[in-house]
This record gives sequence, C-alpha cells and structure tokens, in this order.
Amino acid sequence: MRILLVDDDPAILDALSGWLELECGAEVVACTSAEQAMTTTAPERFDVCILDYQLTGANGLTLGAMLREINPSARLILLSGNLSPTVKTLASEHGFGRIFSKPVSPRSLVEAIVC
Repeated sequence: MRILLVDDDPAILDALSGWLELECGAEVVACTSAEQAMTTTAPERFDVCILDYQLTGANGLTLGAMLREINPSARLILLSGNLSPTVKTLASEHGFGRIFSKPVSPRSLVEAIVC
C-alpha cells in the first residue's frame, strides 16, 4: 500500500508516517505542502491520500481535487485543526471518505485505512 501524507507540521508528518509504516506496512510519502505533493505525485500513484486542510499553496480540498485528476481511485482522508460543519460538508462533496479533527489518533487513522 502506498500512502501520500501531506501536512505542514513536520512533527505530525514524522509521527504519522512512522505509525502508518509500522502498523500498515505501507510505503508513506510525506510532504509539507500542496506544491511538493503535486510534484511528488506526478509520476506516482497512491492508494490513500491523507491531507491536512490548511496547507501552504492550496488547501486540502483543492489538493484532493487535483490528486483525483491524477488518480481517481485513491481514497481521500482529510485532517483539520478547525473542523467546522462547512468544512465537513465541503470535504464530503469533494470525495473525502473520512474526515478527522486534529489531533487524530494514529489508531483511528489506521482503522480508516483498513490496512
């Protein structure tokens, strides 16, 4: 399984990447911005994309839409520190299957991915 993890907080990237690699045996590609994620994903395909809502360059919803163009079958998961009803609605409309408020339990994330 290949997972794209995008968050502008390096501590979150390190913690979640390690957990997902250990618990799922997944290959995790961690990026700190939407731009880096798009550069990284151009030639590659991911099974799951875990995106922070607030990113540099584009928000997680916009990034999710761009990633869908590259890989329509990827499952999208959104993380947000300020999860409002509007963000939840927009995320659902943009094809995000799961939406988590930060801080997210690594165990919950693993269960959502169903490794």
